[in-house]
Parts: sequence; structure tokens; C-alpha cells
Amino acid sequence: MSEDQTKEILGTFRNELVSKGTLFLAPVDSFIERIIYFYIFDILKNDPERAIVWLCLKDSRDEVLDKFDEFGFNIQDIKNGIWFIDIEGMDKELKENTFYCTSQTDYTKMASYADKLSAEHDNLVFVIDDMTILASDTFQVIENFIKFVQKSVKEHGGSIVSMLGKGILRSETEALIKSFFDVIVDVQHGGEMHANIGLKSLDVRYKIEEGIITFEHIKKKVKRDRLKILVVDDEPDIPELVKLLLLDEPYDFIAAYGGYEAIDMAISELPDMILLDIMMPDMDGYEVVQKLKESKVACDIPIIMVSAKSEVDDKIKGMELGIDDYVSKPFDMRELNARIKMVMKRSGWSADVK
Repeated sequence: MSEDQTKEILGTFRNELVSKGTLFLAPVDSFIERIIYFYIFDILKNDPERAIVWLCLKDSRDEVLDKFDEFGFNIQDIKNGIWFIDIEGMDKELKENTFYCTSQTDYTKMASYADKLSAEHDNLVFVIDDMTILASDTFQVIENFIKFVQKSVKEHGGSIVSMLGKGILRSETEALIKSFFDVIVDVQHGGEMHANIGLKSLDVRYKIEEGIITFEHIKKKVKRDRLKILVVDDEPDIPELVKLLLLDEPYDFIAAYGGYEAIDMAISELPDMILLDIMMPDMDGYEVVQKLKESKVACDIPIIMVSAKSEVDDKIKGMELGIDDYVSKPFDMRELNARIKMVMKRSGWSADVK
């Protein structure tokens, strides 16, 4: 895992989640808390104009600051960018940048402080440190509080981030909590994270060694029982023929009849695979591949080139651009089907996936 990819992925989080509500949903024995601290540390370091407001439901203000140190994130010079809404310390020495509540259920004060700080700091990040504690109250109370905070924060261009352990709450409560957020970052065993941010799919592997977190992009495993396949050919009969002859397979076909249309459909429809002709009048298949590989949204879609151009140099050119396989016209439908399944198997898909 490279330092460049880690920086690029963290930059994606900063830029894409700037005005969204984000929930990190993870197994309870994962490193989710460390990842949240890393995310907030990255914002403090790279976007110092954005204030952080930390609602301390689980840990007190001092415990939060201690955890930054414990996790190896030095915030001594930038901790003034964090404001705290704390439930401890009312009877102790009052600390800077800290507002105090009497308990975890003092929603009136918590909401009032959230509204005040949102008005004073545009584009702030509001951290709810543990949704499990908040979810111990009634549905209506949770909903009213979260919606009020969301309204206050988003009116001033801010975002909310929180975390929740998988399977801790009842299924209906977990579903309710998830419904409050725009983006769910699904943290999985084995060091993977997956999220859909608008039309973009973010699929990441994380690794923690000696307290250092690194990220890298991975191809998302296809888990649907049916594949969506985009067939691109300027001859309209070809997509219809493919669809007809593979009617009994678990595939749903969509078609594009030129290069520009293929790029538009790949980005808007996000198919699981593209069958791409090379020779088209408006843009050849090689140009289409180049454009798709430049797209953050569509760059990982597997591509099989299907063409009458069968010279070795043509195949090598496609491979160098990043295609996954090559089939020459005229093709045997059994071979095409076998190659579809072979390529998709590399992405974790099989015809009996449920």
C-alpha cells in the first residue's frame, strides 16, 4: 500500500463527504475507532479552516485527546480546531473550546450547542462519537435530535460523521440509524471498506501496522446473482444477437451504438462488464477504454474487446490499455460466455451467487 494512494483516498473522503452525513458501520472488533480518528486528524491537518465539533457520548474531552496521542496522531499544534460538547467536567475545571452537558440524554443542551457552533463555523464536521449510546433512547427522541443537528450543520455547509458497530442493536434500530445518513462506509473483516458516494463507488483495503494506517484501492467484488452487461457495437444486430443467444444466462443487457454513447452509459449505468467493439465511426474502442480508465467512477469496470481485428498487435494494444480479455469476430457464443464468466470470476462473481 502506497503513501500516495493513502493520501488520495483520504482526499476523496475530505472532498466527497464535505456536506454529507457519513456513518462508519463496522464489526465491533475492527479498527473503526482508529479510522475515525485518522479521518478527523487528516481534516485538521489538511483543511484547517474547517472546525471539528466532537459530541462526547462515549469518551470525555480529555479521553478523546488522549486517544489522538495513543493512535499516534499529533494534534498539539492544531487541537484548537476541535470544539467539544462534553458530558463530564461540570464540577471540574472548565476547559477551553468545551461546552458541558449534564448527561448523555441532555438533548436540549446538546442541540443548542450544535446549533450555536454551526452558526459560528461554516463547513464544520460534527462528530458523534458513538451512535450505539444515542440509540439506547426511543426512536422518536433519536430522530428528533439527529434531524435537528443535521439541519443546523447542513445549513452552514457542514457534515456529520459517526460510527456504529454491526449487530449490536436490534435490526430495526440499526436500520433507523442508517437511514439518517447519506453515506454508509461498510467496514468489513479482512481490512476492506466499501461505500457508494453519489454515482461513485469507493472500494478500499486498509492496513494497520505498528499503529500506522494505510489505504489502497481494490476492485469491488460483484455479489449480485445477475450481471448488468453493456454491449457496445455500431451494428445494432450484434447486441440483439448476444442478448438472444445468452437469454438463459443470468445477464441483463443494455446497449450503446457508438463510443461517446458507451462512455455516457458506462458512467450513468455502472454496468458490471462491458463488451466493446473496436471499430466504430465516432470513436474507436481503444479511445473508449482510455476515457473510461481516466474516470474515477468507471475505471474498474471489466472490459472484453470484441472485434474483427484479430492481429496480435491489436490484442496487445488493448491489453496495454487495461482491457481484461479479447474475443475475435466472428465469435462462438459459447466462447464469449466462457470468457464473460472467467473475467467476472476474478471479481468474485459466479453464476450461483445469491
